[in-house]
Amino acid sequence: MSESTQPSLHSVRVVARRTGLTPDLLRAWEKRYQVVQPARSAGGQRNYSDADIERLQLLVKVTAAGRSIGQVASLGNAELRELAAGDHFAHDTVDAIEAPNPAVDHYLEVALGAAENFHANLLESTLRAAALQLPSDQALDRVFGPLLLEIGVRWEQGRFPPANGHLATAIIRRVLTWMTDFPAAPEHARTIVIGTPAMQLHDLGAMLAATVAASSGWRVAFLGASLPADELARAARMARADTVALSIVYPSDHAHVSSQLRHLRSELPRSVALVVGGAGAAAYADVLEQIGAHRLDSLAALRVWLMARGQGGEARDPAMD
Repeated sequence: MSESTQPSLHSVRVVARRTGLTPDLLRAWEKRYQVVQPARSAGGQRNYSDADIERLQLLVKVTAAGRSIGQVASLGNAELRELAAGDHFAHDTVDAIEAPNPAVDHYLEVALGAAENFHANLLESTLRAAALQLPSDQALDRVFGPLLLEIGVRWEQGRFPPANGHLATAIIRRVLTWMTDFPAAPEHARTIVIGTPAMQLHDLGAMLAATVAASSGWRVAFLGASLPADELARAARMARADTVALSIVYPSDHAHVSSQLRHLRSELPRSVALVVGGAGAAAYADVLEQIGAHRLDSLAALRVWLMARGQGGEARDPAMD
C-alpha cells in the first residue's frame, strides 16, 4: 500500500481534542466496553483511525443526551446515528423538560396501560424504549416517576390489583438496574448512601434517586429498604459518604419514622448532608426542618441539588424558598 492510501492515525491528545473525552474516560470506555480498538505503535502508544474518532463522537453525542455508555456501547454506528438524530430533533422541538412532549406522554400512557392489563413484555419494552430514546432526566422525571406515583395512588384507592402492582414494580426495578450500569465513578467523586428508613418498605423511589445520582457522576451505595438509623449512619461512615438520601413513601406519618430521622441526624457528622424525598416526605416537614435536613420534592430538584453539591457549592434547598 502506498503512503498516500494509508489510513490516518491519531494520538490520544488529538482524539481528546476532537471528541471532548478526557484520556482517563477514553481509557475507561475502551477497557470496560471495548468501544473502539485502537492500533498500537511500536512503542505501545495507542493510535486511532478516523473511523474510531467518528464512532467516539457518536457515542459522546448519545451519552450527552443522558444515556449511560453501558446502554449504547454495543450499538452499531447506524443505530447511534439514528439515536443522535432523534436527540437533535428532541432538542430542537422541546424547549425544556417541563414543556409538553407527546413522546413522553405516550410512553407513560402505554406503560400504565400495560401495567393495568398485566402485559409484562409490553411494560418492559416500553420502559426500555423510553430509557433509550429519551434523555435520562426526561425518562426518570416524566415517565418512571409519574408511573410509580400513579400506581401508588391507585393502589391506595383500591383501584390497582396487588398482583399488577407487584408485576409492575418488579419490571421497573429490573429496568432501573439496567439503566444504572454506569462506568465506575472517578476517584474524586462524592459518595452518597441511599435507602429508606426503618418501617419504609417501598424502595423504588430510592432506586430512582440512585439512578439520578449515578447519572450525575456520584458514587452510589444503594442499601434498599427499611434500615434503622444506626445502620444507615454506620454505612455512611464506612462509605465515607458526603450525603445520605432517604425515600419516604408509605406510611406517610408515623412517630417511629420521625424518631429515626432525628436519631440518624444525631449520628451523622454535620459535614454529611441528609436529603429526604418521596411522596410521604411532606408529612415530616417539621421534623426535617428541625434537624436541618433537605426536603426535595422531585427528581429534578434532587438532580440540581446533587450537581451543586458535587461542584463544591452548598446546594440551595428548594423547600426553603
